[in-house]
Amino acid sequence: MIRMIATDLDGTLLATGGMSVPERNLKALARAVSLGVRVVVCTGRMFVGGQRFAQLVPGDQPVICVNGAVVRMSRSLRYVRRIGVSPDLAQAVLELMRQAGAKPWFYIGDICYAEELTESLQALLNRTGVDGQIVDRLDPLTVQRPEKIFCTMTPEATAELRARVTAELGASLYITLSHPYQLEVLAPEATKGAALAMTAADLGIAKDEIAAFGDNLNDLELFDSAGIRVAMGNAEDELKHKADLIAPSNDEGGVGAIVEQLLDGQMQ
Repeated sequence: MIRMIATDLDGTLLATGGMSVPERNLKALARAVSLGVRVVVCTGRMFVGGQRFAQLVPGDQPVICVNGAVVRMSRSLRYVRRIGVSPDLAQAVLELMRQAGAKPWFYIGDICYAEELTESLQALLNRTGVDGQIVDRLDPLTVQRPEKIFCTMTPEATAELRARVTAELGASLYITLSHPYQLEVLAPEATKGAALAMTAADLGIAKDEIAAFGDNLNDLELFDSAGIRVAMGNAEDELKHKADLIAPSNDEGGVGAIVEQLLDGQMQ
């Protein structure tokens, strides 16, 4: 029996472009809530970027955001979890990113801080609705323990930087990709999977009662905490290999299609 649906946003619940939810997904999730199922948005975005989509679902639902570093309720705004990177590690990550020619940004609370308003950063702010602030230097702000440090480059440069950061700091951090061109660095326990397991335990929901939906590598840990693992038709092959089911693509309302099947199966 499914009692919780955990879904990634970009490339999964949202249509391409990350601005809208296919109607089939909304109807299926509303039906699930009406049957007592909890719906958890799980995203690399900051809370404000996930909240607006979580609020399309009835009720006060948990929002797993910043890739699992933060869990906050969609309507009451109550914090359930908040984990940041230590100042010394954050400064080391910033230096490695700069050496690779990247222009890093990071999240603290509800603000995205950067040293330069690049085209990529402006696109992110437009897509997610996040408040961005430009500062002379990020390093002094690391004392506030940023929840996520990230940068965008070409897929090839991103892969090279990921390998270097992993080799030098990987034992102390969680290093992942939300897109082939976006490297993300967080505290080691700040994963979607760890946040989902904690959230489910708080609600008395077992692993085998959870269905998780994703499309990219930062959803691998999400799958570890779910009984039914659903990869989108547009998902990375590594995620598909770990999935129990393959859904239609995000543009086809693939989340809604599988949720309908799961609910119909429970009612038989």
